[in-house]
Amino acid sequence: AGGLAGLPTPYGVDSTVAHRFAEQADRTPDAIAVRDGSRSLTYRELDAQANRVANLLLAQGSPTVAVHMERSVDLVVAVLGILKAGSAYVPLHHGYPVDRMRHVIAETGARVLLADTNHSEFDCTVLTVADAVGCAATDPGIAGNPDGLAYVMYTSGSTGVPKGVAITQRDVLSLAFDRCWRSGPGERVLLHSPHAFDISTYELWVPLLNGGEIVVAPAGDLDVSVLRGLIQDERITCLMLTAGLFGVLADESPDCFAGVREVWTGGDVVSATAVRRVQDACPDTVIQVLYGPTETTLGVTHYTVDPAHVPATMPIGRPLDGVHCYVLDDKLRPVAKGVSGELYLAGEGLARGYLDKPGLTAERFVANPFDGSRMYRTGDLVRWRDGGVLEFVGRADDQVKIRGFRVELGEVETAVATHPDVTRAAVVVREVQPGDKRLVGYLVGAEPEDLRQHLAALLPDYMVPSAFVLVDQIPLTANGKVDLKALPAPAWSSGDSEGPRTPQEEVLCGLFAEVLGLPKVGRDEGFFDLGGHSLLVTRLVGRISATLGVQVGIRDLFESPTVAALAQRLASGGAGGSLDVVLPLRANGTLPPLFCVHPAGGIGWIYSGLMRHLPAERPIIALQARGLDGSPDLPGTIEEMAADYVEQIRKTQPEGPYHLLGWSFGGMVAHEIAVQLQAAGERIELLSVLDAFPASFEEGHVLTEREIMILLLNAVGQRPESLGDRPLTQETVKAVLREEGSALANLSERDLESMLAVFVNNSNLIQHFQPKVYDGDLLFFTAARGRTAESSTVQAWRPHVTGSLANTDIDADHGGMTQPDALADVAAVLNRK
Repeated sequence: AGGLAGLPTPYGVDSTVAHRFAEQADRTPDAIAVRDGSRSLTYRELDAQANRVANLLLAQGSPTVAVHMERSVDLVVAVLGILKAGSAYVPLHHGYPVDRMRHVIAETGARVLLADTNHSEFDCTVLTVADAVGCAATDPGIAGNPDGLAYVMYTSGSTGVPKGVAITQRDVLSLAFDRCWRSGPGERVLLHSPHAFDISTYELWVPLLNGGEIVVAPAGDLDVSVLRGLIQDERITCLMLTAGLFGVLADESPDCFAGVREVWTGGDVVSATAVRRVQDACPDTVIQVLYGPTETTLGVTHYTVDPAHVPATMPIGRPLDGVHCYVLDDKLRPVAKGVSGELYLAGEGLARGYLDKPGLTAERFVANPFDGSRMYRTGDLVRWRDGGVLEFVGRADDQVKIRGFRVELGEVETAVATHPDVTRAAVVVREVQPGDKRLVGYLVGAEPEDLRQHLAALLPDYMVPSAFVLVDQIPLTANGKVDLKALPAPAWSSGDSEGPRTPQEEVLCGLFAEVLGLPKVGRDEGFFDLGGHSLLVTRLVGRISATLGVQVGIRDLFESPTVAALAQRLASGGAGGSLDVVLPLRANGTLPPLFCVHPAGGIGWIYSGLMRHLPAERPIIALQARGLDGSPDLPGTIEEMAADYVEQIRKTQPEGPYHLLGWSFGGMVAHEIAVQLQAAGERIELLSVLDAFPASFEEGHVLTEREIMILLLNAVGQRPESLGDRPLTQETVKAVLREEGSALANLSERDLESMLAVFVNNSNLIQHFQPKVYDGDLLFFTAARGRTAESSTVQAWRPHVTGSLANTDIDADHGGMTQPDALADVAAVLNRK
């Protein structure tokens, strides 16, 4: 069965959490116990403030106290004060609808609610930590009972209503003193989980009962950038993350764990790819996998990942101290190693049961046939591997994990069926992309437009389906279960939304689609309507901040869930300025800007792909041609054009060093800009040219409209063949651009005519231009695809550059040099330079 039986104290010790904390406070009175962004408390101070709360609560005489508070030092004071008063705490998640919170308060018999502020919507006494200021700071001296309740935590229920898991004082102590933890004096643990989520048991009690320090994360949802900053700035040494959040951080910022001694993750299948990514970035960080249902306090098995042997499928590990794991068949007989069976748990940490639900408790907490004790039937299918390690196989029922939270599909189906327009419903889980599981509701009956709002009043946000599909009937298998294979996949995107209008919108559309796992997203489609959820929000805001270099929070996305609304909210270049001479693709940053000069067509939007690959601290400013707005006043020479751009550059950046880049025609102009800036006494840090060669333009050649259309297609990586049987016209080109999700598709006929005039003018200017000599180095990129030995090479620049000529071959032809793959390779070199 595994586990260590008959262990000495503290396992089974006759004590309580409050007494153990008091002992720790006596040992380390002046050590910091808890802190947030505005205050900190030593163990002595936390003990005194919790005593005040306890004495306040004793006057109320409530055996259970509900807690509805944001993360803060006061939250820690509150829960400790409740335990010191001999009561049990009942955490209320901020994502709970009010009716659900009322149900929890009524079922637990909580006559007192500890909150941040007064709440008139609850039928109980509402108190705040501040109300305890005048109370005595002495310990109330409540004896307590090791088998008494510590807290009641609610999870999804298969019967259609949530159920409260009753955890005892002894359960919490068994967890806190298990030998798997590294936490102790000097360790800093990040409290970032909702206090109604079982991970908070680790984040609260493991550090406080072992002399560690709790660092409380800011209130509200946390995105990748905030979490990364907390982990690094607060020098966190131990933290626990759901498998989903661990995967997000591994994808977006694997180096953020540098300095962290150990990271615990679990709650769902842990990605081996994410583990490898973190270990490659932070080889000194120990990664631990933890498994356990809320009915066993938090964890019952753990697995320490060996960096030299990361398994393809991450096991859930070996039993914790005092835990017994049984893998049994349907007759409660042990199965052989390697054979799948249902996991039953006994020993330390086993909950008392479900509050006021004796029938449900008897169903899940069953008699142990081996020693007569109790054991919990998990419903998880597992098998033993070599070395006494358990491997998760699947579920034996309809319970699922969504973003680390347990969800009983029956509870969601029950809530959906309460809508008067729904005659029958089924709720299933679909994995849109690896690790991204979403609930989908299938409805029979009239399609209720207000169903999402209806469910929001009944269920936490993570239990509301991401999509609804109207069907004629719910298909069933021969044994009467929902036939998942016969259910149609939801159409996450309507496909008929308008495309992006600006470079910023184009980038946002791409990021929305990438995070949601969709081929494309229109500017007016809502992130949450397309299946977005809180974990994907965390991923998206991190990528937006890193790509556009703007501060964007999770709240921004909730309040502006479409690309169009978010782009307007970010105010990083609206549609009205999309054809201006100076187009900030990324307006802000601490590094000197990279100025990108337009090609012959005059449009600077094409450089937006660089934003994905250059650091967020680097502003990216595109220079666009005069005349795109229809003005007839076009430059007469490239020297005149460059002088104009020098003036615009110096308005943005008054003095050097300057960083310049240009593709094709823009490479010639960037060179001339460097010459003029140098003549004015300024320093050029970087001059970079993408596949542009002096004297490579045919004298007397004027681009035809057909050639212009082909170049426009090239700008989005298309070729004339992409038109199929369609003629090469402005409308068909725009159709291709729309298919590619390009903001250029929104150019009007007048805009295209202006671009044609700019093309013609620039093609004339280049034929009469003789590059001067630039006193410095040139970083060059050659479009190597299709290039022959006889073709132009970087050496064509030798007469015009005194310094070094460094070349990088890019796997693209000339027209593809500003496509995503090519720009990624270009940016990699730029970052090194």
